[in-house]
Amino acid sequence: MAFKTLALKFANFLGETGVYHALFPRCIPVFMLHRFTESAKDAPGTLSADLLRRYLQYLASHGYQVLTMDDLGNILLRGDPVPPRAVMFTVDDGFYDHHDVVAKVFDEFGFPLNFFVITGFLDGKLWPWDDQVVYALNQITKAKLEISLPSGRSFPIDLKEFTLRDVIREFRKELKRDDQALIYEWIKNELFPALDVEFPPGIPDPYRPMTWSDAQSLRHRGHGVYPHTCTHRILSVLPESERRFEILESQKRAKTELDYFPDVFAYPTGRLSDYDVCDVMVLKQAGFRMAFNTVAGYVKAGAMQDVYSIPRFSLPEKFGDFQQIVNRFEAVKESLKREQT
Repeated sequence: MAFKTLALKFANFLGETGVYHALFPRCIPVFMLHRFTESAKDAPGTLSADLLRRYLQYLASHGYQVLTMDDLGNILLRGDPVPPRAVMFTVDDGFYDHHDVVAKVFDEFGFPLNFFVITGFLDGKLWPWDDQVVYALNQITKAKLEISLPSGRSFPIDLKEFTLRDVIREFRKELKRDDQALIYEWIKNELFPALDVEFPPGIPDPYRPMTWSDAQSLRHRGHGVYPHTCTHRILSVLPESERRFEILESQKRAKTELDYFPDVFAYPTGRLSDYDVCDVMVLKQAGFRMAFNTVAGYVKAGAMQDVYSIPRFSLPEKFGDFQQIVNRFEAVKESLKREQT
């Protein structure tokens, strides 16, 4: 482990010379951020603002250019040259901390950030189904339960054998496979009662959204705001009519509230199995020029990059991991893996 750490430090030291950028000049890292807190100690599932500040300070002091969405679009769609040290940031869903915490840190450095918002969330109509599941499972008092999923399949909960974190992860994974047409109704009317947990009358404070006024402010400060569906349901497990609605109505709501034509999209959950060519066709017909998934990897400037399946790295929790992605050492590793297969 000590050798691995030293090797990574040496690799990142080389990376600061620009050698990996020279080897992979058309690779652009796009990061997807998560939840953040101002407190020094991270809450479960969050990172601290101070860690983010450290990352951005590194970029500022090493001459990186943080791209806007238009910058990336011009590179991919017009063939504009890739800046030598290009990097880009996105954040999904539209939670209050994305405006109150994350955007303020980016503002400190004058860096742009791109927000993908669930329009029904900002409308106050719902909070993301996967977070409702987390909320519910965190309230349970029984150690062993059997839950009937929307598909009729059974999911056993055993907190004597597995940690709550493991149970939450596996439970959400199972729900991602199910038909999600009525997922919100199922959670409220079946899951919460089965867990003997009271469904909250409003959105719980830790899960509250930013407002449309917040989103307007972000745009006025130079950030991008784009649709991420209306309800955050996975497109590939919805009927065709609802898939179209999620894309088109979220674009319409964003256009109405933000007074501009939003032409970039992010798929809910974002695995390759979560959308297909039918969804891409709807995006194209609606005037979307790019769409992002959550598959880890570099954006490859040039003809090889599918602009409706743009990959993103999840923002690492460790500084060394962040360094090796931005300095393109991760691209070296990816290349070596391909040669070995």
